[in-house]
Amino acid sequence: MKKISLLLALSLLFGFSSTAVFAAPLTSNKDIIGSWFLEYTKKSPEDTEKKPMGMTWVIDNSQLTQKDIPQVRGNPYDAPAVDYVVEDGTLKVSILGRAGKFDVYSLVEKTDTAMVLKDNKYGTYMYFTKK
Repeated sequence: MKKISLLLALSLLFGFSSTAVFAAPLTSNKDIIGSWFLEYTKKSPEDTEKKPMGMTWVIDNSQLTQKDIPQVRGNPYDAPAVDYVVEDGTLKVSILGRAGKFDVYSLVEKTDTAMVLKDNKYGTYMYFTKK
């Protein structure tokens, strides 16, 4: 009986903690318009290992541009602008040169100065600060 109670308590604890991480879904592009500095990515919110990124996402009414993308050698570069759409509570970003293909991101957390997106394909968490 004690084991069942313990398992029930743990399942409730983990169930509530995993749902508390996610924010409300995106409703329009107005939620994310602006210039966002991608500081680092992590495999999960609990992961202590951060992969530094150091690039900027510039999001306007219909296009997303990645700027200052670091390279191993040479100067940072800017990627061509791609279209995006906020649909079904997610950010769908067109993949350059792949008509009809999208990278899909879910909003995990957002404040006036910070935003966390989850890459739905790879499960990576992306940590942004507002520029």
